[in-house]
Amino acid sequence: MKFIALVSPCFTLAASWSLSTKDSQLEAGSISSESMGACLKHASQFIKEPLKKGACVERAMDHCALDKKVDDKNFVCPHYKQILTDAFRREPTTTTYDAQSFCQVTETYVSQLKGAHKIPNMGKGSGFGFELSKDCKPLVKASFGGKKDVAAKSVPDFWYAICMNQDCAHFLPSRTRWCTHEHQPTHSATVCEAVRVYAKDEVFVMEQNLGHNLNEHEVCTIYDDFVEDSHINVEAYNHVVYQTKDHPVPSPKNRKRALDSAAMKNTAKGHQIRDGIAEPVKSGAQVTTSLVAPVVAIVGLLAGRA
Repeated sequence: MKFIALVSPCFTLAASWSLSTKDSQLEAGSISSESMGACLKHASQFIKEPLKKGACVERAMDHCALDKKVDDKNFVCPHYKQILTDAFRREPTTTTYDAQSFCQVTETYVSQLKGAHKIPNMGKGSGFGFELSKDCKPLVKASFGGKKDVAAKSVPDFWYAICMNQDCAHFLPSRTRWCTHEHQPTHSATVCEAVRVYAKDEVFVMEQNLGHNLNEHEVCTIYDDFVEDSHINVEAYNHVVYQTKDHPVPSPKNRKRALDSAAMKNTAKGHQIRDGIAEPVKSGAQVTTSLVAPVVAIVGLLAGRA
């Protein structure tokens, strides 16, 4: 008789068991005084009074569009916006943020996202140099419960479970007596939430364009793409906030680029007139930027029925 795997709530329970006890240790002290100082210098230029998170992101984007130190802003700023949006995704809509609390949220998120490539057993390297492990496809396929593929809608929870349980795969605490791995978490739970959000967007596109279930190769490719996308977003953040000289953000190869840039500047100037916020600012400082590969197969999603 084949088992039926349980859905999200149980995966979350198993995941919490795996990471929560040590996750705070991973987060502690992860923000350097230099990076926080650079962020405060940057954010204080456009956050003059406490604002709700939506307004903070909007002001940050206006500043990015007008900052003369941001090269190729029309395709760098959207990546900067993405990382801010993701950083504030779980923050309350009623809370207001000053420059200090804004940077606490963004710097914490960015420092944790740098571990996007560290899910155990999934690959080696980081950024554009990341390569999937030969173990990824066998591990993913083994979790399909004897099936050849998995429903696309199950993949986000699948990756969340793999990520959260690290070396002990997707099993619930009661099923992991065999798991003897004892080590500090290789990555924060933030990475697991980020890969789930990314997978949701990816499978939506796949369902629209392909309209079929995903095999082990396609499931592994989602993680590969997530690592690269996270690297690009982090480097865009570094370029905007820390004023790093170079960035690896790929440029679009179409004529729409110049129009996008002009539209961004016009929108930002409109916001300035409306809000009474003045001159574009200059940021300072320079900063810089490996983690687990939990093999957590989403048990219930893919299991067979009795």
